[in-house]
Amino acid sequence: MAIQQTIEYKSTNNYFAGFLQALINEAQINASVDFDGKTITLKLDDTNQEKLELFSNLCNKYLPYSLFLGDITTTQENLDITPTHLKSDDYNIALCPKCLEMISNPSSNSYLDDSIVCNHYSNEGISTQDYTTFSPHYSEGCSVLLTDASKVDDLFIMTDEEKKALFSIEKPSIKVTIADETLKELTGKNYIWIKSPSTIKSTLVALNAKDSGVAYLFFDDNYENKAVVIQKNITFLQNPLKILENLDNDSVINKFLNIKQEAKFDKAIGAVLPKNKPLSFLLHDGKTTHEIIKFNPFDLQSVMMSLRNDENKSKLITNFEAKFPHIIEALNQSNTTDFFEAIAIILELENGSFDEVSDTSCGFRGNGGLKLDTNFADGGMDYSSFLSTLMSFKLADTPDIYLAYSVYESIADMVISILSQLKDRYKIEHFIMMGDMLENSVVYSRILSKFAMSNPYFSKEIGIK
Repeated sequence: MAIQQTIEYKSTNNYFAGFLQALINEAQINASVDFDGKTITLKLDDTNQEKLELFSNLCNKYLPYSLFLGDITTTQENLDITPTHLKSDDYNIALCPKCLEMISNPSSNSYLDDSIVCNHYSNEGISTQDYTTFSPHYSEGCSVLLTDASKVDDLFIMTDEEKKALFSIEKPSIKVTIADETLKELTGKNYIWIKSPSTIKSTLVALNAKDSGVAYLFFDDNYENKAVVIQKNITFLQNPLKILENLDNDSVINKFLNIKQEAKFDKAIGAVLPKNKPLSFLLHDGKTTHEIIKFNPFDLQSVMMSLRNDENKSKLITNFEAKFPHIIEALNQSNTTDFFEAIAIILELENGSFDEVSDTSCGFRGNGGLKLDTNFADGGMDYSSFLSTLMSFKLADTPDIYLAYSVYESIADMVISILSQLKDRYKIEHFIMMGDMLENSVVYSRILSKFAMSNPYFSKEIGIK
């Protein structure tokens, strides 16, 4: 008899199968592991209980958790097992549990060895350079390196899914809620990007900091490995482990086509939702791909002129200026082409940016936002109508947290409305979501829930930024 496990794996990378092969070799058990690009099949001879128990113990100790793991089905069958010798490619993944044991154990020959290379997933091993600087002092825009994992619950408010992502073998940076008051005061933030040690340099720095009683450090995050965790959905904004095929010269269309190929869609509509650029919508009709909607660029001064020249909206500007003269002055003096910077000015947020408005929106704990005007004008969204309704609610003393939440909910509802119209027009049933605006949990979760019947596709492996 043999035990067969069928493991769904949502990545084409083969390092997880490689870890299993390495542990099979170490346990010297009659077993095989195969990977076809989407499913790992593990077969174990259960006639030798001693070796089976050894393999199980090794897995519990050294097999890392991967974000790409899916459902696992276990059966017991009469099988002939042909031992495998799977070889994995080299990947720039984090140090595995065995590596961490080697460099952190004082009795190990590799204790604090900065030249260690992971070759524990049936791979040759590659050396990578890390030039990141870590500091106990915070600078605006820095992320947090968690140096003491035992302090994670003291420092942050995190879901189980967020913790799984943080400590996975992929180790992406994720944005979480700060719980520690000292860290809040130090950064001036309620939410921040955090990362657990992944490279040999960050691991050694973390070990030294932990020994000194330092639970976290700050760094400029240039690892290009960020993910968003919404409920049980984990989506990469950036994922250096996935190399895209060259399917189109346009980088946005190329990513869209790669995701379409990953999802095995014949036809698809894509929503491209970037933070700092106009929204757009793509169509692949089974033969060709083209942009079917492109919003006009935002220009604050053009919007302000439109507001002043409109009979009704000009009255709003007059009333708004009487109550908030400093906001109107800031709007008149700004030449920004960033839509969210203009929103931040209206909401009186210090650092005018998507991130500041996004963090503010996450502070709202109610159900349902205000409906901001997302009507279309020629060229896409009517920015002046959107901002004028925002000003109207601000004039009525609506809390800024509620307004920020309403901004993202209204944008998400607009996107859903557009996709629904495109669905009817083109008779296409598949929808691909892209863009780093999905970093905002309100937008992501709204689309996930309110557009659920149409099964919007968020790539598991390809970075959607």
